[in-house]
Amino acid sequence: MDEDLIRRIEAQLEEESVRRSPPPEWPVLPDLPVGRYTDEELFRLEAHGLFRRTWVYAGHESELPEPGSYLVFDRTGSPILIVRGHDRVVRAFYNTCRHRNAPVVKGSCGTARRLVCTFHSWSYDLEGSLVAVPDEFAFNGLDRSERGLVPVRCETWLGFIFVNEDPEALPLLDFLGPVAREITPEYEGQPLRIVHRRRLTLACNWKVVVEAFLEVYHLRTVHPKTLAPYLDGKASAIALFPHGHSRMVTRAMVSDGGKAGHEGLPVMPTVNRLLQATSTSYLIFPNIVAPLGHAGFPLLLAWPRGPQTTDYEWIYFGLDWGDGDPPPAWDQRMALFDMVMDEDMNNMEPIQRSLASLGARDIPLSWPERRIWHFDVHVDRAIGQEAVPAPLRVPPLLDDLIET
Repeated sequence: MDEDLIRRIEAQLEEESVRRSPPPEWPVLPDLPVGRYTDEELFRLEAHGLFRRTWVYAGHESELPEPGSYLVFDRTGSPILIVRGHDRVVRAFYNTCRHRNAPVVKGSCGTARRLVCTFHSWSYDLEGSLVAVPDEFAFNGLDRSERGLVPVRCETWLGFIFVNEDPEALPLLDFLGPVAREITPEYEGQPLRIVHRRRLTLACNWKVVVEAFLEVYHLRTVHPKTLAPYLDGKASAIALFPHGHSRMVTRAMVSDGGKAGHEGLPVMPTVNRLLQATSTSYLIFPNIVAPLGHAGFPLLLAWPRGPQTTDYEWIYFGLDWGDGDPPPAWDQRMALFDMVMDEDMNNMEPIQRSLASLGARDIPLSWPERRIWHFDVHVDRAIGQEAVPAPLRVPPLLDDLIET
């Protein structure tokens, strides 16, 4: 972030802290259709029309430390092999041999000199080219150059690996737009690695989890002792960005941005004063929430498994500490972070049960909850608004508020 942007956000925080009514440009929104969290057809459209056609997080470069290191990503339904080549470039391919479509690696991660099919041992190099076929003489007219592994779009940003199964998609940095422009200067050149990872399966729709982190209206109810004493929920500066992304900055009522538990952790010299003194969180559409910090930050990831089932994981990244276990200060930080996350997670399944009940009605959204409307509009846009069942569509009424 540049200094001018920081000052604009600080002014917005002050303006929001004394607001007693929505601004004049805020429209009267229709209620958000409650069926968006239960409808099986919409879930099918999201799984096939959204998650397979947009950039999604698949791993981190620190998980592929040397040529031949690989991991298998299968959150979009198709197993995708991500591998570091001999030239150290990270590439992605479908984990599918070009002979009888068996996988070319086993397990979720590992290291290989070649990618060898588990069925008939067709072999591929780390760049995906077919290099060996047992009894090749038996295949009439086989052209190895035409039988390489099928590639998947794969690009990295700040060490984070993204894949996209749409070959016509925008380049990753163009898709991220202002998100990349604002975050990159804060962490560029800082060697990050995974400090902590946790996964669980929730009986709720994936959007219920994502939307829980798009507002701070719930602070005093859900986090009365952990976050509410440190953050001013009435002073929140929000920005809506193209492609469904957004930013939310919340003013701290104590020093260190309410980031209790950061004691003893390093302060990255590149991180600006706003990130050190506030709670600043980005939605990276469609399913990443990234609350930034001066010592590192997590990616909160919601992966749909069914209309009312979500795999949720959070992966916390910190500065590379070298050999051995993370510094002891991380234990305190992760214990507190997991406690806050558990407060949110304990709320998800009861919300879904209420959403699916006969008493559920469509949802009114407030000015502080506008990121939710923006998010749902772009879910529909990614699918194709005409494909979304008419009663469930969210009209694009906030486009005038989008910042580029």
